[in-house]
Amino acid sequence: MRDAAKAQLVDRVVLAQQRLQRLVASTHTNPLLQVNLTMQQLKVLLMLSMGGARSSQELVRGLGVGSATVTGLVDRLVAQGLVGRREDPSDRRVRLVEPTEDGRALVARLEAAGTEHFRGLLGTLEGEDLLALERIVNRLAEAAADEAARCG
Repeated sequence: MRDAAKAQLVDRVVLAQQRLQRLVASTHTNPLLQVNLTMQQLKVLLMLSMGGARSSQELVRGLGVGSATVTGLVDRLVAQGLVGRREDPSDRRVRLVEPTEDGRALVARLEAAGTEHFRGLLGTLEGEDLLALERIVNRLAEAAADEAARCG
């Protein structure tokens, strides 16, 4: 396949994926629409749920925002009972932020709802399409793992 034809095909796949995301996100049953969190607050909660306790400075670097912004985000999440702060046992000057049980449960509910919806969509596909999709998703996961290893 020529480079230009491949680039056009990539563009069409990206557009189809964006359309799928918009359609999935717009459904009234989407649990994200029922969560009273800003996008930045949700990012903090997801970062903590995936990576465990982190310092404010790690959150600053991960989110690409200032320290004051992270403090405000964490304060609001603490007030909602979704994250807590504790002393770092290896450095008492550092405060670690971690999800509470309620925070972990919220993330688990969001993940479960997304998975269940995706299962329903996948169930509409024929077996051969599912096999092709499995192969493609595995190839994309390998490419993402390679990229993550290169980026360190």
